[in-house]
Amino acid sequence: SNNKPEDFMKQFWEMFDPAGWSLWFCRYKYNHENTKLFMTANLVGGFVQRSGEIRKWAFGTMFVTGSEEFGKEPIEISGLWLFRGDTVDHLIEANDDAQHYHWTKIEAPLDDKMKAFVAEYWSADVDGFLEGKKITDAKVFK
Repeated sequence: SNNKPEDFMKQFWEMFDPAGWSLWFCRYKYNHENTKLFMTANLVGGFVQRSGEIRKWAFGTMFVTGSEEFGKEPIEISGLWLFRGDTVDHLIEANDDAQHYHWTKIEAPLDDKMKAFVAEYWSADVDGFLEGKKITDAKVFK
């Protein structure tokens, strides 16, 4: 969005219908295998590209955080998605790679802490920080 995060998140929460839509957090199951940033970024890019079949019914952000340097933050993939309905099954049917992620539904109603978590994921940017970790790559599915 071209708007400030506090503006677009306020509008989102005013419009969000938890009866028809659901929020999901995902984390890659094999983060321990991520050793090269460029390969991990390509993995995320391919995942987003192969999810096109559900474009009308989903919005999501995916992030690569961490560093290749020994002793620094491990390289990890995580994301936050909005889906039509209350399941992630449509994404899994459209993109086999979705099976390689742990999916956790964020139950409504959301308290202020969870709303801040969603806002952090939807307003984070490359070279910033997410959950205290340096962001090295980001993709938006819209």
